[in-house]
Amino acid sequence: MSQALGFYNAGTQALASGSLTSAVDLLRRASRGVSEPEIKSSALRNLGIALRRCGDEDGAIEAFTAALSIDEDDVKARYSLGNVLVSMARHDEAIAAFQAVRLLSPDFAQAANNEGAAWMALGRAGEAEECFSAAVRIDPSFAHAWGNLGAARAALGRHAAPLHTFQKALSLSPDDTGIRCQMGHLLTELGHFDAAIRTFKMVLKAEDQHADARAGLSLALHRQGDTVGALAQIAPAIATGTPHPDEAVAYARICMHMDQPENAVAVLEGALERCAQPATRILIGKQLGQVLDALGETDAAFEAIARANTLRGLDFNAAENRSRIDQVISSHQAATSTSNCSDETPVFIVGIPRSGTTLIEQMLDGHPDIFGAGERGDLQVIAGKMHGLELGEKDLDSLAETYLKRIRTLAPQALRIIDKMPNNFMALGEAARLFPRARVIHCVRDPADTGLSCLFQHFKDTLPWATRQEDIAAFVGDYRRLMEYWSEHCPLRMMTVPYEALVNNPEEWGHRLTSFLGLKFSEAVLRPQDNKRVVRTASFDQVRRPIHSRSVGRFQAYQQHIPRLIELRHQMAQPE
Repeated sequence: MSQALGFYNAGTQALASGSLTSAVDLLRRASRGVSEPEIKSSALRNLGIALRRCGDEDGAIEAFTAALSIDEDDVKARYSLGNVLVSMARHDEAIAAFQAVRLLSPDFAQAANNEGAAWMALGRAGEAEECFSAAVRIDPSFAHAWGNLGAARAALGRHAAPLHTFQKALSLSPDDTGIRCQMGHLLTELGHFDAAIRTFKMVLKAEDQHADARAGLSLALHRQGDTVGALAQIAPAIATGTPHPDEAVAYARICMHMDQPENAVAVLEGALERCAQPATRILIGKQLGQVLDALGETDAAFEAIARANTLRGLDFNAAENRSRIDQVISSHQAATSTSNCSDETPVFIVGIPRSGTTLIEQMLDGHPDIFGAGERGDLQVIAGKMHGLELGEKDLDSLAETYLKRIRTLAPQALRIIDKMPNNFMALGEAARLFPRARVIHCVRDPADTGLSCLFQHFKDTLPWATRQEDIAAFVGDYRRLMEYWSEHCPLRMMTVPYEALVNNPEEWGHRLTSFLGLKFSEAVLRPQDNKRVVRTASFDQVRRPIHSRSVGRFQAYQQHIPRLIELRHQMAQPE
């Protein structure tokens, strides 16, 4: 016993001093010779730590598991097990380990943070946000958790919340290049390209080989219009044959913009082979699918997209969504009062994503009297406050003025301001009560083309229905049901714009749209490619090109792969 205890003490000391080979040998001897459960468990736990530092992850798991077989409440062993499982891309098992740690030690902020990181690796930002929020509640000075919380909120499609969160993280750890990169990516997404470029350059000044910063700088330059500069940032990494995954994706997007998708295939395929993290594999897989689609390799493209969507594994409850639609209809039927607001400024563009909403906003924003405000969340926030309350005219007047103040600051001189949040179709009843003089532009497109385009896109987690044909069909069916209800019962002026008709005759529809908005026609609406406004949606690159009809009938090349979307197309073509 005394000899085994000596091995344990010497091995623990060797581990602390970094003598890993000696530590492994001594701790292994200790674990075999000691009989005292507490010391044996500790020896095995320390052995696992030493083995992991030596790169023997399988051996480390075996040691941690053996320690837990002696003491299943050993928080340090279970936490260490979770960390090694993450490093082996066994994220589901890692999450279970961290959840067990958090039950045993509720104030362990690092365990909450690491569980969140595992969820993010799986592409599950909602679950990750809960974990990171818990981590910063436990330890408000935990800078890395604040940064991770910002990344999760950004992945969920929020805007102001992630920016404030990153600022909090950097106030705690101003030299953390990882957090600064996360903020740079968000700034790019928000369209603040100059700020994003400065942020990434700051990181590269501190670490000139920071691959994530190089990729981020490349994308920010590309989005700003400097494609040559963007390519120069990542060209050396691409030439090595082993670029960082984000560099591979940035390169592919640049190749697509330059109409050279063939150059990106091998780069993406190589990145996919080297990458184990599910969230990154999803991102690369989606990009590979889009590249192969551009090359006309439809079978390979759909296979890449299907793998990525399956790996993402988002859950959509069609029954719950149907119930929400029913509630929207019933609450509208019960509402009676409206505001006294006569303002005609608000214009709401609604439609399924990928149905032409961004194109129409981009066209109309070119008009000197129209401002495209992008996808605003204000109406949905106000509509949420209205639910379940009996509101009189004064209440509605106040809420209407709140919304108007928010959008007027964006473009004080504009006669019409567009709110392009697609999900506003759920709140048209509230919009009608607040703004009786507002207008709605409803974008429609062939459901097979729309659904296929949704499958190919890498949306935020806020669109869980967009990764499976069956879910798309269910969502579109209920969306159509609600829009048919609005067309009959919503008093707002509404214009339906078929995407196919718009792109085939943009001049006619440009005149009709501006007339519908009560404005004189402007030739600028026919040149959306000349509009320099920032577009934040997935369509940002498409609207930089002249209006075209190349995407009409795209589904035909994929008919054998999308039977449920073809069925949906036939169903929607049938008269009621």
